[in-house]
Amino acid sequence: MAEFPIADLPEQFRKQIERASEMEVKNLDYAIDIYTNILKQKPGCLELRKRLREAQIKNSSGNTRISNFLGRVTAAPFRVTGKAKIEKDPINAMDEAEKSLASNPQNAIAGNLLAEAAIAAGFYGTAVFARETICKFDPENILNLRALGQAHLANEDTESAIRTGTLILKKQPGDAEAQELLKKASVAIALNKGKWEESDDYREKLKDQDEAQSIEQSNRSVTDVRGLKILIQQTYARIEAVPDDINNYREISDLYHRSNDVETAIAWIQKARELPNGKTDVALEQREHTLILEYFDNAVEQRQATLRPDPENTQFQAELQQAIDQRHTYCREQLASLIECYPNDYGYRYQYGEILFEERLYDEAIAQFQLAQRNPAVRLDTLVYLGRSYKEKGFHDLAIQQFAAAKSEIPVMDERKKESIYELAQCYEAKGQTEEAIEEYKEVYSADISFRDVAAKIDAYYSRNTAG
Repeated sequence: MAEFPIADLPEQFRKQIERASEMEVKNLDYAIDIYTNILKQKPGCLELRKRLREAQIKNSSGNTRISNFLGRVTAAPFRVTGKAKIEKDPINAMDEAEKSLASNPQNAIAGNLLAEAAIAAGFYGTAVFARETICKFDPENILNLRALGQAHLANEDTESAIRTGTLILKKQPGDAEAQELLKKASVAIALNKGKWEESDDYREKLKDQDEAQSIEQSNRSVTDVRGLKILIQQTYARIEAVPDDINNYREISDLYHRSNDVETAIAWIQKARELPNGKTDVALEQREHTLILEYFDNAVEQRQATLRPDPENTQFQAELQQAIDQRHTYCREQLASLIECYPNDYGYRYQYGEILFEERLYDEAIAQFQLAQRNPAVRLDTLVYLGRSYKEKGFHDLAIQQFAAAKSEIPVMDERKKESIYELAQCYEAKGQTEEAIEEYKEVYSADISFRDVAAKIDAYYSRNTAG
C-alpha cells in the first residue's frame, strides 16, 4: 500500500484537519480527536500520523519522565501481539497500537506493534516513523536501532540504513546485525547503480570491525559475561551457516536469557517459530509465553521497587498500574489465541476463565470454567471459581452446589478448602440460612482461627446466643 500526504485526502478531511490545526492552541484534545478519527479511516496518511503524534506528545509533556517499563527496555525486541494476527489484519493492529499510544505516546510496546503492523501493511514510512519515535525516547536501545535500519531498507532508503548501521557500530563495535545491515545496504546501492565508495567506504569499515573484534577476542581475558558473549557470537555464526537448524535458535535464546537479556531471548524464540518446523513446535510456543510473562513480571517488580521509597508518588503509581495492565492485556490476548488454537486444552480455558473473572465478565468466565472441569489438574480450582462466579451473579443456590462439591473433593484442609467452606457459608448467609452458615464457619474456625474474620463471626454468634 502506498502512503500519502494530507494534500491527497478528500477535501472534507482536509478542512477538518485545517480547523483542528487552528484549534491546537486553545483545545489540543479536540485536535487530537479529529486527527485520530480521520487517521482511523485513512491509515496510509503518514503526514497526519506524524501530526497526531506531535500533538499527543505535546499533550503529555507534563509527564516527561520515561518509564523503564515502556521506554527503555521494550523498544521492539519482541511481539506481544502474535505474528499471525498482525499479518491477518495489519490495519486493525495499527489501530490497536494507536489506542495505546493515545494515552502514552512513549509506549514502546505500542510503537513496536505499530511498526510491525505497518511493515505487514506495506506502510514502510510509517514503520520508520514508529521506530524513530521510539529512538527519541530511548536513543541507546540497540534492538530498536537494528529494527529501524531494517525499516529504512524496506522503505528503500539505503543512505538512512547506512547511517543507522554506522550509529549502531559506534555504540556497539562488532555488532553482527549492524554489519549485516551495512552489507545489505551495499547490495541495494549496487543494484541501484550507486557507488559504495561514496558512503565512506563501508566495505573497509566492515573489514576493520571484523579485525577489531578478532583482536579483542584474542587479547582480553574471558570473564563470565564475556564468555557468554563469545558463545552468543559463535551460535550466531552457526545460525548464519545453517539458518534452518532450530536448535541453534533455542541455544542463542537461552544464552541471552542467561545474560539477563530477556527481550532478546524472546526475539530469538520468535525467529525460531518462524521456521517451517518451528511453527508447530508446542515447546517453543510455551517457551515464548513463559519468557514474555517473565518480562512483564520483571517490569511490574521494577515499578514496585520504584514506588516503594515514595508510595504517595502518583506518577509512580500510574506507571505501576500501567505495567500491571500491560501484563493483564498480554495474558488475555495470549490465552484467547491459545484457546483458538487448542480448543481442547482445558488448562488454558481455566486460566482464561480466571482473567475473565477478574474483569467481572462472569457469564464468559462460567463458560470457560464449565469446560475446564474436564481437566483433573484444575478441576478443584475450577469448582471454586465456578462457585465464585455464581455468587457474584447472585445465584447463591448454584454457588452452594459448587462450593459444597469443592469442599467434599478437596482432601485436606488447605487454603483452598478453607476458602471454599468460608464462601459456602457466605452463600448460606445471603439466603438467610444462618444456622447452615454458622456450621460452615465453625468448621473453618476449628481448623484456623485466624482465617479472615471467622473468629469475629463465631464470637458474635455465641454472644447473641448467650445474651438470648
